[in-house]
Amino acid sequence: MKRIKILFLTFFIAVNLSASEREEAICGTFLEPFLFWVWSSMTPNPDSHRVAGIPFIVPSKFKTSDGKTLKGYKYISNDGYAKISAKGYILVAMGNAMVSDQMIIMLKNFSQRNYDVYVYDYRGYGNSEGNRRIKAIIEDYKEIAASLNKVYERKLLYGISLGGAVMLNVIGSGIEYDAAVIDSAPSFLSPFGCPKRVDPVANLPKDASKFLIITAQKDSILPESLTAPLREFAKKRGAKTFIGKEYEHPFADKSLDIHNERMERILNHLDIKKR
Repeated sequence: MKRIKILFLTFFIAVNLSASEREEAICGTFLEPFLFWVWSSMTPNPDSHRVAGIPFIVPSKFKTSDGKTLKGYKYISNDGYAKISAKGYILVAMGNAMVSDQMIIMLKNFSQRNYDVYVYDYRGYGNSEGNRRIKAIIEDYKEIAASLNKVYERKLLYGISLGGAVMLNVIGSGIEYDAAVIDSAPSFLSPFGCPKRVDPVANLPKDASKFLIITAQKDSILPESLTAPLREFAKKRGAKTFIGKEYEHPFADKSLDIHNERMERILNHLDIKKR
């Protein structure tokens, strides 16, 4: 009996070590959890009432390979009156102070361009399970994109702030995609103790012609000095780039006109004919 207990305990420890590999801190054992704690403290609490009753928005769940459930929303392709068959998907990776029920509301125009739009709370955020770690978040989004790629013909990616760094790592892993927009993302994560392999600039493909890289000159969260190197590097590899002279951090622009122009610019890039 004692031997069985020891074997069971050994197995339990081994399984848990294996399951926790994805959630290891790669940007410093103490620094990474601390930074995510600070960032997550600025995130609003999830509130399903924000989306209650809004047509074409439905809850969405994704089960990761390490057994965590990520929760978010899907904005179903529609013409404003009825569902219409989607010609593809748009997967959105948010900034680190956003929650999915807050974000999905602002993606109505994306769904009315004939796309199913998906956004998930990062693990450890909102109603998603798990611990907040950059390696785990990147691996989660790799799996989400790979899963969607099996269902949809057109594959589109939109990364916002930290989500831009996540999306670049997803793309750098070799995932198939048709177009991508990276909006106000940091150029480097290595100054925060992360390995250089996860730096956004390190994950730009040699041919970046499918990209639109946006930087905001009035961004008070990620100033242009932190985002410009990525833009310039991407431009040399064929990416379309844009400097928003009046742009603030994404979804914090001072006027609705500026915000709408920004969203239209993003949609026009994603919605061009397949390359």
